[in-house]
Amino acid sequence: MINLKKMLEQAVKNNCAIGSFNVYNLESIQAVIEAAQVLRQPAIISFGESYTKHAPLDVIAAIVKKYCTDSEIPFVLHLDHSKNFETIIGAIRAGFTSVMYDGSSLPLNENIEKTRYVAQIAHMAGVSVEGELGYMNNEDGTTSLDLSLEKGYTKSEDARKYAEASGIDALAIAIGNAHGIYKGIPELDFERLAEISSVVDVPLVLHGSSGIPIPSLQRAITFGIRKININTEISTEAIKTARQFLHENTQENLRFESLIKSSEETMSRVIKGYLSILNCRKNY
Repeated sequence: MINLKKMLEQAVKNNCAIGSFNVYNLESIQAVIEAAQVLRQPAIISFGESYTKHAPLDVIAAIVKKYCTDSEIPFVLHLDHSKNFETIIGAIRAGFTSVMYDGSSLPLNENIEKTRYVAQIAHMAGVSVEGELGYMNNEDGTTSLDLSLEKGYTKSEDARKYAEASGIDALAIAIGNAHGIYKGIPELDFERLAEISSVVDVPLVLHGSSGIPIPSLQRAITFGIRKININTEISTEAIKTARQFLHENTQENLRFESLIKSSEETMSRVIKGYLSILNCRKNY
């Protein structure tokens, strides 16, 4: 495994983006690894702080290290959307190679201060840090703070100040992207993206990419997006497969492992679809 900074340096060099895919358990981890190895493309295995109720950090890290330590394909093990220092420290100790401190709901100066503290600790361990600036809705798609997404778009001057002062290795921005299922066709603010890209030296990250039209994702890459996060589409397609499997297989002694294997195969198929459009296999 490598850290996020090293992986994104190659993405910048090759003008491409790396897919970051959320995992929750063994099957979802296997889905990411299988897809990346088949297409021979690097990938980021992303485990959110909110998922620790499903599996401990050290268990997830142990599974990923077992699969990826000797892999010819580079992987990053990333802690996603963490607001708690204790979780970040736990992830670093467990062997995560990248962590995200999410202080996006904080005032700018406080976000900078707390992110800088995380960066200082993480960098001593060779771990990369992703920060976030601008308001996005919650990971489950719900909205808090009574804010519209547009009001929370990342401002270019704030992005410049935050990136320079916090010590981050990657910056997640809000330009019309959102977590969860979009109610309509999302429209990214490419003019704003271009402005941010022109004043920020670190690679840019697009969360909430499920449901964004593929041409928009590809255009975002040309404007400097180097990491694209996918979660919702993988999850919803896996659920559809599970429902169809249960509908078609009604025998009393149906095996649970058969059900989860069918969903794992669907997750891998969706991930392969995104990896194929990111096309970031060069020089890794």
